[in-house]
Amino acid sequence: MLMPSALYASVDKYLHGLFGLANDPAAEVRKLVCAAFVQLIEVRPSVLEPHMKNVIEYMLQVNKDTDDEATLEACEF
Repeated sequence: MLMPSALYASVDKYLHGLFGLANDPAAEVRKLVCAAFVQLIEVRPSVLEPHMKNVIEYMLQVNKDTDDEATLEACEF
């Protein structure tokens, strides 16, 4: 799977948006944030390397989420 060049060019803004949505009260949003982190780590792990500690802590936090779908997405990480 390749990362689109437009996304790669704007990856800092994309990450900023993901981190901004990470603690959204809607479980569906948290689930999608987890899915985005999973995709990024598969496609371009170097993008997440500087943020890895925060991403891992977030995924561990979502593993305890009350929403089963969000928890499942976090487990994919």
